[in-house]
Amino acid sequence: METITGYHLKTTLGIGGMASVYLATQESLDRQVAIKVLDAALIDDALIKAQFAQESKLIASLNHPNIVQVIDQGVSDQGHPYFVMPYVKSISLTAILKRSDINMTRKLDIAIQICKALAYAHRNGIVHRDIKPGNILVDYDGHVRLVDFGIAGYFAKNERPNLIKDDNLIMGTDAYMAPEQIENSTKTSHLSDIYSLGIVMHQLFFGHFPMETIQAKKGEFSEQLKPLIHSCIEPTPEKRPTDADAIRQQLLLIAQGKHLRNNRWSNDSPQNDLPANYQVLDVLKENPFGATYLAKDPKHQRFLVIKKQKIDHIGNAQAANTKLIQVQHPHIARIFGTGKNQRVFITVSEYLSAGNLQDRLSQALTLGQWILMAQQIYSALSCAHAHGVIHGNLRPSNILFAENNFIKVTDFGFPAHSYSESDNWYRLKNTTESKGADIYAAGVILFQLLSGIYPQESFFNWRNHWALRHVPRKLRGIVLSLTQQNPRKSYQTAEIAMQTLKHFYDKQSTRMAEKIYVTKREIG
Repeated sequence: METITGYHLKTTLGIGGMASVYLATQESLDRQVAIKVLDAALIDDALIKAQFAQESKLIASLNHPNIVQVIDQGVSDQGHPYFVMPYVKSISLTAILKRSDINMTRKLDIAIQICKALAYAHRNGIVHRDIKPGNILVDYDGHVRLVDFGIAGYFAKNERPNLIKDDNLIMGTDAYMAPEQIENSTKTSHLSDIYSLGIVMHQLFFGHFPMETIQAKKGEFSEQLKPLIHSCIEPTPEKRPTDADAIRQQLLLIAQGKHLRNNRWSNDSPQNDLPANYQVLDVLKENPFGATYLAKDPKHQRFLVIKKQKIDHIGNAQAANTKLIQVQHPHIARIFGTGKNQRVFITVSEYLSAGNLQDRLSQALTLGQWILMAQQIYSALSCAHAHGVIHGNLRPSNILFAENNFIKVTDFGFPAHSYSESDNWYRLKNTTESKGADIYAAGVILFQLLSGIYPQESFFNWRNHWALRHVPRKLRGIVLSLTQQNPRKSYQTAEIAMQTLKHFYDKQSTRMAEKIYVTKREIG
């Protein structure tokens, strides 16, 4: 067995075509981990070694509850590359497919979680390339995790190249591979993952591969699921659903909330405190202070976001959202209504399906895309400030994407859930909610997008200048002013910040159109 400094390897969890997985103890923290080690027989294969090294970097860039994350990597004492993941006691979907005691509601929940993982990965430009039951783990609480990005690659998004390319190389598992993936690996895209997902769902819901002529038993939801699954396994990629989130939404409409567990809020259920005609479809987020749900409004045939926040942790949200009901701005998430009782404050807002900025921090942007996004953020803040509304807790997680790089800001007035050091990056020390604090928070987010690090609280700090060395000098000065810790040296209003950015963009429009990427520098 391998020996790895700092880890005590206990037993083998599994052996695959290119690597072995071991159960181990991380000695420094005395916790169980899973370690994936490259097979010794493949150590001299340059392509396989590149794949393996790529896997850990890809997974490390992803931070999602339905994707297993890398927490360490290195080379074993025997010279074999490895990476370390948290160990979660679970079984693969392969084992679940053999069981007869899993009802359709639980299966829907599994499929919905797989879609969440894929949608997140695809938004970050990553294709899995090997979606199959063996790469899907389910723990004993029903939580799903997608694993094994060993043959993943970046698909053509913002014209970023695949990390591994070989026209003659076929990567994947035959039974689950899309036709274009078998024909030529360079034709693989996120739509190839959609095809593989369709095969997996057919097995999950009907008990066999779609190409097998087996008379399947009709079960609950069967007639609704068939057209969705068949659309996923269309031979022509363009005829498949455009993304995994579109599939998730269809599954949620089929499930009608039946996959949700009861008592997620002690004795409170998601449906409590909501109008009877609002149907809760999914839980988007939960924490000790409240929860956010996806709901359907049958009257207007639309999805809505319902946010319930405990009454003792609403900050200025009630006043802010009451004002925003009257505001219709292209870059502020629409508030349709609010409610309040002795326990919770409730907001009802529009649903944006393309995720938030936190999900995309590892993406590369052109400077033109960055400038447009920056203008939109400050445009939203300018409008809110004009109506007497302070955001107070601006961060990437509450900057939402409507489509492409069209963004909307949400969660005005709600306080941060905690005030640990990691949560304070977007606010200067010893400051309270204010217009200036909002301007600074947006500046930090934009600095982070440009450099991959947080700014130090100093205008002339060499580290801040160095982190922005790839940015045009005039734009660098704007960003450094936006993150200036002295409010008197920063922009006095969000409107001025927006107009300054717009003026720079207008003067540099030709240059902005060029393929100049905002890369995450190796600083910090």
